[in-house]
Amino acid sequence: MTHFRPRLAAPALIALVAFTGACATRAPATQPEPPPPAAPSATGTQAAGTQTQSRALPPVSQGGTVDQRQTASVPASGGTGFMDPNARAMAASIAEIGERVFFETDSFTLSPESRTVLERQAAWMQGNPGARFMIAGNADERGTREYNLALGARRANAVRDYLISLGIAPSRLETVSYGKERPIDPRPTPDGWSMNRNAQTVVLGGQ
Repeated sequence: MTHFRPRLAAPALIALVAFTGACATRAPATQPEPPPPAAPSATGTQAAGTQTQSRALPPVSQGGTVDQRQTASVPASGGTGFMDPNARAMAASIAEIGERVFFETDSFTLSPESRTVLERQAAWMQGNPGARFMIAGNADERGTREYNLALGARRANAVRDYLISLGIAPSRLETVSYGKERPIDPRPTPDGWSMNRNAQTVVLGGQ
């Protein structure tokens, strides 16, 4: 019995030394990586986008709906900004009596119906002596851009000349041609083309 215990103690001691060495050489545990920064919330992103878009939206009327007259507020002369309230009221008035006259294909001759409309316009202009106007000539989609720009200019000038003959001061009337660039009817049909061959009288401003 005295010789049996040292033989058992030696293997146990060897195992203990091996276990201690393994613990000493084990690599230290790695620290967990910090979590990535939180992404902006969807609510914050949407609010920023809404704020950016709101600067480009047309103003809303008191009733809560978009005022359609303000969406076309850029004057035909190329200016920027919304029409003043007085000009909007004038535009609504002239629209009631007829703001467009229409032409036959490849023509800038005023029809009897067009002359009647322009006579009503002239009477309204004489009752609003402080107002100024732009006459915009338009054409249908057929033909080249250059041809239709020239035709639109002739139509605008025909309207201007007739209004001057009715007593409207030339200084109150400007003209521009949009050719086929601003159709009011998208249909590629004879009915659509007949709507797009026109000249429109636009209020620029005034008292």
